[in-house]
Amino acid sequence: MKRRDFITTAALVSGSGFFLNSCQLVDTRKVFKKTKKIKELNADIVVIGGGIGGCATALAACRNHQRVILVEETDWIGGQFSQQGVPPDEHPWIESYGAPASYREFRNKVRAYYTRNYPLTEEALMCKYFNPGNGSVSRLCHEPKIALFVLYEMFAPYISNKSLLILTEHKIKKAEVNGDNLVAVEIEDVNQNESIYLSAPYFVDATERGDVLPLSGTEYITGSESKSQTKEMHASQIADPENNQAFTVCFAMDYQSEGNYVIDKPKDYTFWHDYIPDLIPAWSGRLLDLSYPHPATLKPTTLGFNPEGIAKGEALNYGNIEE
Repeated sequence: MKRRDFITTAALVSGSGFFLNSCQLVDTRKVFKKTKKIKELNADIVVIGGGIGGCATALAACRNHQRVILVEETDWIGGQFSQQGVPPDEHPWIESYGAPASYREFRNKVRAYYTRNYPLTEEALMCKYFNPGNGSVSRLCHEPKIALFVLYEMFAPYISNKSLLILTEHKIKKAEVNGDNLVAVEIEDVNQNESIYLSAPYFVDATERGDVLPLSGTEYITGSESKSQTKEMHASQIADPENNQAFTVCFAMDYQSEGNYVIDKPKDYTFWHDYIPDLIPAWSGRLLDLSYPHPATLKPTTLGFNPEGIAKGEALNYGNIEE
């Protein structure tokens, strides 16, 4: 497909579906101008990135009787559902409206998995919308591995009839173009350094960072556009290509009330301890601190922290832990 249309098409289908012919070995000497036969999988659509958008695309395509190759560089598909330690959504009215049928099916299957396999109380069994993790941030909190099991359950019919091939632990290495057409990509096994070429008339970039775009030479922009470009009421007057949404890093911590576990200061500790972002409007203080600017008012807001879950007055407390 034309590279100038690629980003638009990818955006349209990242949550829906595309189409595929077959997964087969073909001679790539013509495409890649190689001197020897190279292993290639050929399909009508290749989805790069096995997060939520990539899985939704693959599922929709398979349900439309097409075949898909889904590539994910980690060893688990599912993105936020299965890998990031956060719930699927924070939509307070999700059980009533605002969910496509496939997502509602996913949610129902998560609950059904717990019902089938876990010892539940009578109260939980009787609750139509019971929340396995009983978290307040989402109407459905569950273990990441359960999302993985459910996704493979939804994919099972298509894996069985070979209309879906999932290649985990494979990362895109390069893209091959012919004029304005993206015709193939090279992916590499992250463990064995072995490459496979994937050719298709359609490709979807469902990676977290848009990995396919620079490799294929596809035109793209980053950051925020100006009001003159988008006509958005609340857009900035001037475009800022470096104004990108922040990202969150999740990690597990353990708390032990006794003992001293302070380590030597790592490299650049002092720099990051004292770092204040140079932003307009200004940040409320140090970047790594228990205060931050309120999203609506930008006034300094204090977070409370107590690892034993003890309330910190009016400060929002993120310190709750479970044994």
